[in-house]
Amino acid sequence: MERKAIWLVGVLTLVLVLAGLGTSLAVVDQTGSVPASATLGASTSLTVQAKRISDNGAVASIDYGSLPGGTGNKLAPQYVEVQVASNYAPWELEVYTSNFAAAPSTTTWGYQYGGMVDTGADGGHRVAMVWQAYRSTTTVSDPPAGLTGWTYLKDKRDLNIPGTPADESWATAHTDGYTNIAYGGPDYMNVVEPGTTGVPDTDKKLMVYLGGIFGSAPVDTYSTTFRIDLYHE
Repeated sequence: MERKAIWLVGVLTLVLVLAGLGTSLAVVDQTGSVPASATLGASTSLTVQAKRISDNGAVASIDYGSLPGGTGNKLAPQYVEVQVASNYAPWELEVYTSNFAAAPSTTTWGYQYGGMVDTGADGGHRVAMVWQAYRSTTTVSDPPAGLTGWTYLKDKRDLNIPGTPADESWATAHTDGYTNIAYGGPDYMNVVEPGTTGVPDTDKKLMVYLGGIFGSAPVDTYSTTFRIDLYHE
């Protein structure tokens, strides 16, 4: 009787196992297929607007006005509001000046050209500029003597300075991302805030504050065009 019970249990177990395998043992008789494809076009946008720090009112330019002799590092009274969107992956947003149509004389200008230059760009006089980027408006002070937290504004004609350990050329700065204020993809964006390699942003908007290094500049009138490129590799 005991053996019969064991035999029945074994048969029942086998039946249950086979029942469980019923679907997995199904044999595919035919397969149909339909290909699917799509081509997605590019969608990019970039809007820049200079605004007063004092009241966030829109203005036409960055204007330091007339400064007294002896001015050192000075925060511009305006900032630049940037709105950006791109469905490239990845995209990058960089800032720079382009003060010379052709390579200038290193005898007159040296090797670095970023910032504001004397009107006419013929005297070799320059006010270097620095920048900070933030996800929203914030309180910013004049750049400190050591420029901690600030990044030099590069020029597209910048050359490597002979005898220095770092390569200060435009090509290296661009390749290394030194010129980037933000980067992202179709569904994300990071703003390069001071001391970071990028902080997530959700509204696709950022603010760029500018400082001028006036201490070593001689008496003159200076100007430039602050440029922002949205690009992808």
